[in-house]
Amino acid sequence: MRQLLAILFLALLFLAGCAGLQPDMAKPTVSISGFKVLPSNGIVPRFEISMRVVNTGRTPLDIDGVVYTVELGGNRILTGVAKNLPVIEAYSEGNVTVSGTPDLFGSLGFFQDMMRERSEAVAYKVDVAIDVGTFYPTIRTTKRGTFSLSEAVGSKK
Repeated sequence: MRQLLAILFLALLFLAGCAGLQPDMAKPTVSISGFKVLPSNGIVPRFEISMRVVNTGRTPLDIDGVVYTVELGGNRILTGVAKNLPVIEAYSEGNVTVSGTPDLFGSLGFFQDMMRERSEAVAYKVDVAIDVGTFYPTIRTTKRGTFSLSEAVGSKK
């Protein structure tokens, strides 16, 4: 009987210790605050994605990496990753900005559609996944919208 009680006591101590290892589980929130076409010297534009990360927990949020994809007119034209991002302190917020240049061949479908449809507005979809370490699940967010092609081209000036 004593051995059974000792084993149960040790098991309870082990479980209590493991529970203390988990950080506060308040899930950070991510919102896409900006998506814009950057001026470019070549034919292929550069894009910038700005995100606002709100850390609602009591431990700093060390962002390991970001994976993002951009679709224009239903065509996936950009997939990228970023690392070496800022730490978002406890109970605070911070901005994360990533940029990239699309693959020229991956963009051909988009350009063909634009030539065929001759549309002024371009629909976009930005998917972002932020890896904040092993104790939190990956944070995912999507933004959809449209931008004016003439404004994007005019931003080169």
